[in-house]
Amino acid sequence: MRSTLPSLAAALTLALALPGAAVLGAQEASALDGASTSTAVFSDDMTRTVSSGLGTSTSGGSYTVSDPSAFSVDGGSALAVVERPGTSVAARPAAVSLADGTSSVEFTLDQLPRSGGGVYLSLQSRLTDAGRYHVQARVDPQGRVLIEALRLNGSQQTSLGRLYVPNFTAAAGTPLRLETRISGDQASIDARVSPVGSTRTTWDLSVTDTAANRLVGAGGVGVGVYVSSSSPGQAVRFDDLTIAKTSSDAAVPAPAPTPTPTPTPTPTPTPTPTPTPAPTEPAPPTAPTVPVSTTWNESGARGDTGAAAVGSTRYAVPAAAVYVDASAPAGGTGTVTAPYASIQTAIDRSASGAVIVLRGGTYHQSATVPAGKAVTIQSYPGEAVWLDGTERLTNWTPSGAAFYSSGWTYDFDASPSFTKGQADGTAPGWQWLNAAYPMAANPEQVFIDGVQQREVSSLSQLAPGTFFTDTAGDRLYLGTNPAGHEVRASTLTKALSLRGEGTTVRGIGIRGYATSVWMMGAVTVEAPRNTLENVEIHDTATTGLFVGAADATVRDVTLARNGLMGLGANFADRLSIDGLLAVENNSEHFNHAPVSGGVKIAKSRGFTITSSAFLRNDGPGVWTDQSVYDTRISGSDFVENKGNGVFLEISQKVDFVNNLLLNNVDHAVKINNTGGVNLWNNTIVGGNRVLNIVQDERSANDASVPGHDPRYPFPDPTMPWVIRDISVGNNVIAQSTGNCTICVEDYSHKYAASDLNIRLNGNVVQRDAANRPSWFVVWSRGAANVNPYVFYTFAEYRSTTGQDARSIAVEGRTVTDAAGRLLPDIAAQSSAVALTPPSAVVGYLGSSTPTIGARFP
Repeated sequence: MRSTLPSLAAALTLALALPGAAVLGAQEASALDGASTSTAVFSDDMTRTVSSGLGTSTSGGSYTVSDPSAFSVDGGSALAVVERPGTSVAARPAAVSLADGTSSVEFTLDQLPRSGGGVYLSLQSRLTDAGRYHVQARVDPQGRVLIEALRLNGSQQTSLGRLYVPNFTAAAGTPLRLETRISGDQASIDARVSPVGSTRTTWDLSVTDTAANRLVGAGGVGVGVYVSSSSPGQAVRFDDLTIAKTSSDAAVPAPAPTPTPTPTPTPTPTPTPTPTPAPTEPAPPTAPTVPVSTTWNESGARGDTGAAAVGSTRYAVPAAAVYVDASAPAGGTGTVTAPYASIQTAIDRSASGAVIVLRGGTYHQSATVPAGKAVTIQSYPGEAVWLDGTERLTNWTPSGAAFYSSGWTYDFDASPSFTKGQADGTAPGWQWLNAAYPMAANPEQVFIDGVQQREVSSLSQLAPGTFFTDTAGDRLYLGTNPAGHEVRASTLTKALSLRGEGTTVRGIGIRGYATSVWMMGAVTVEAPRNTLENVEIHDTATTGLFVGAADATVRDVTLARNGLMGLGANFADRLSIDGLLAVENNSEHFNHAPVSGGVKIAKSRGFTITSSAFLRNDGPGVWTDQSVYDTRISGSDFVENKGNGVFLEISQKVDFVNNLLLNNVDHAVKINNTGGVNLWNNTIVGGNRVLNIVQDERSANDASVPGHDPRYPFPDPTMPWVIRDISVGNNVIAQSTGNCTICVEDYSHKYAASDLNIRLNGNVVQRDAANRPSWFVVWSRGAANVNPYVFYTFAEYRSTTGQDARSIAVEGRTVTDAAGRLLPDIAAQSSAVALTPPSAVVGYLGSSTPTIGARFP
């Protein structure tokens, strides 16, 4: 058997899209494409025969390879064989080192990947032991090609930009060319994929890395192949590797780092397929815009989620499309040469079924799709479209240590609840405002060079980094000198109100709206069967997106740094959420209850969350509340949320399978008055109580208790609000920071855990020390004794309750690495511990093979 170097997948901590990467779309090639300043330093046409390794190149250089047995040369091409899924092979010319240069290689797949994530073909540059830049082209089973640029600093992998290659599909047996160019201390990287023989003069992807940890200086150049862990092993042929320097760099011997396998690729959402009829492609714009998108820290998640970079999507444009351009003069007719200037005008003048195409630019607008009209609103291919609620302020006058802008006549409603004009609650748990952040509900927002300023309630509190609105004097005050800076302030409250059934919005960004709490969201879905896809909503004053109707689809959407929460939903039956990124929401620091965090769903049935990430929200990652029935959450990640990782409250029938929960501050999983739960194959590490199953005094038979769904009979037999019929299997439950690890308590003192059909088995349960936490398990005794069993040892708990018969308990050491993967010695015990998953959850796992914890790519 060939030995294969271990993939970086085991070591990489994803820190995707960190600040400092400017992303551009298809750009005109400069004179460097074939310019006289390029000097060839290496070439290889593979016209030789080598049984193991790559031998000596046409230009005379040798290779350093990760595994000689994985490579051979014959018949005018090299062969790289990746036998095992989830592994890679790599090679580099041993004597090449340069900082600025171009590289090109031709790859051929004799067959497309049969299934899974596909094959990743790569070129590497500035390769040293400290890191490298890496351009990869992923070919999926349909032949679609996703091109991505990454930076690797040691074990940290950062995505600098990615997009699907337009108008190109890979085919079995047909060679494709991957080309890259890198230059400058700020590492400008260009990349493209094209058919062999193409004379293209544009790049598919252009990025500039300005981050502090960017890679500067000379390094090696390499080629690599990685096969997704979900695809079968595969052989790839490559040929015509050429490298040229494009600056004063000399081709000096490289410091000879060990060849590094291709990094674990960031999984990408499945794109919407192009319709079969060939669309008419409109003329290019006079002054095309380039993709510019805020980037978000996705570290801790198992893969990449959320919207594609704004400006990188390329949806098909039908011949009858209606066009809008924010910079167009008034009086347009909606054609490509005379577009409307207003989105609302386009909606009003379009028939139901129309596709409205927004040209690149910034739209300081609000729009409503009325009832009875279904339209598609999308960006023009490759152009960045932003709906922006802010305006630039330039009329600044110094006033002591402050600076003010006169003529500020905006006075937004600051009601701190879903009822306009209602004061904040006074009962514990029903106060929206945190006393430390009294201005949280005030929708005013100010940004200096894109950095949000904090609002204060009086001029005397003004300091650098803050602002104050004097509504009586019509002035907006800054505590920071605006000279030489761009200052923007929110002046619109809503972006989109979607009231037409069957409407789709895709490929745009939305930011900076001054949305009051009671307005529900900057974007509101108010009719059935609406779809949002590849939409980014960030920096709105309260909630980014609200869904208040059935059969909505939220696919590949980013909700980030919104003031109260990312997504709220009510009466949203069959809501489908896939590929969502909810990160850093509740940026205004409202209290966690009654509403906050990543996502909160109420009074809805049959909703799903798949392949999503809920990261570092100030509140719960996901919260179901008030009679939510039939919830399915799978393949998702909940990392470092300041509230509960997931909170299942007064609801019923939940499948929670193959999820990763890491270092959430409050309880990792809280199940409160919720039954019918399948909790299987999750990795749950860190949190106050890692698994907290609790019953309180709220009764489903008491009409005075809030939370009943008025659409169903009272009492509702499907909604008992009792922690009954809960199955917990094949999980990792570890590193509690609270007073117990597994906690089953009934504060109503009515139910013993043994009478509720709560079943635990096949788990790995860990605590940091024999007394940390001192209670290993808490187990309710109901009416028999108001005090629950408190078990100080796992053996005592198991012998008394009969639970967790196959499970193992580990003390005084960790059972996972920092990313949540089982450590090898624990994983080796899977066959003795794990159970065959029940049929109800096999579909979420893809197989019935007994394993422990969440599954990693």
